[in-house]
Amino acid sequence: MEKSKKSRHEELQLQLVSELKSLRAAVRETAGGFILCKESEIETMLDYLLKIPPGKLKTVARSWIRETRALKIKPAKGRIKDLKKIDTLLNELHNYAIEAEDQEQKLKAPRKNHVIKSSNKKVTSPEKASS
Repeated sequence: MEKSKKSRHEELQLQLVSELKSLRAAVRETAGGFILCKESEIETMLDYLLKIPPGKLKTVARSWIRETRALKIKPAKGRIKDLKKIDTLLNELHNYAIEAEDQEQKLKAPRKNHVIKSSNKKVTSPEKASS
């Protein structure tokens, strides 16, 4: 009877060890996915940053730098709240960069040629007619 108790105990230990090893692998895989995602977002931010017009960049650069430097994190502790702080900051910067790029695109939108059809003749805008 003693032997069967011990074997059940050992079997449970082995199952728990297996599950914990599986959980460790899941933590590594999940953390790796998060890292890749955040690094990709930062690369995208760098691309947007290059497209922000100088005037807009000048108005926000100091506050962005201040916010980034003020980020109080302790990487060695591996805290989820630190990851959330980084994620929130990236989202804020990303949203602003997209808005700035959209505004710049609207300012640079090409003029559309207006085509008016009357009977069989096409009348175009003065820009088109002069070419």
